[in-house]
Amino acid sequence: MICELIAYFNSYKTREARVFGHLYESIALIEREKRCRSYWLSHRTLCKNFITENMNKCSGKSSVLVLGSGPLHEIPLELLARSFEKVDLIDVVHLKSTKERYSQHKNVHFIEADITELESELLKSRKVVNKMPSQFLDQNYDLVISANILSQLSYHLRNFLEKKARPKLSAEELDLFANQVTFDHFLYLQKFSCPVILITDTETVLQDKQGRVIESETPYINFSFPVPIKEWWWNVAPIPEYQKNIALKMKVSAFVLNL
Repeated sequence: MICELIAYFNSYKTREARVFGHLYESIALIEREKRCRSYWLSHRTLCKNFITENMNKCSGKSSVLVLGSGPLHEIPLELLARSFEKVDLIDVVHLKSTKERYSQHKNVHFIEADITELESELLKSRKVVNKMPSQFLDQNYDLVISANILSQLSYHLRNFLEKKARPKLSAEELDLFANQVTFDHFLYLQKFSCPVILITDTETVLQDKQGRVIESETPYINFSFPVPIKEWWWNVAPIPEYQKNIALKMKVSAFVLNL
């Protein structure tokens, strides 16, 4: 906890990063990864391998855009930095430790931006706002990567509206908003004029000690995907990381869009 507090106060933070909990979540993710490293290794390796196997589907090597780069656990950054002239890493928070770890790569740019383009408006209006993102569409990237953020984009936004919206929103209204945020990102990816590698969880299950599924749900996804190229299970929170007698796992699907 002390290490997390030091990292929190030493990190650059926008008002949105603080209010919506992104900074705290980014720091907590690093600590959770340390505890669950052996359980996450397979998922991280599969993500990197999928990106590596499909990055040559683009026609040029001028620039690559990574959406939701975070601590770069699932991104083969060294390979991207060698293969592309410019690597743009986009997330609402990039921790100082992550920037320092890759500071030797002069063609790697850490860009802090709200991928949904909704947070500043929600802070002002405290009402449901949906819009199609448009940033970076005019940059002519050769490849775009969206890795493990699709289902997460609405999480903090929904929590904020649940607590702060005036008038108060029903659970149905909040779920409708969250579903639209997810769908808008999926449509946004298809607006790029280059191949897009999309890796996302598409199902969440809770299992007991005997491995029996006691609950299953989709993470605010109410639309159909194309057939995934590859799928695997990610042991996100084994017992007792999630709960004393319950583990949380996610089905991860990997796609290449816009071919």
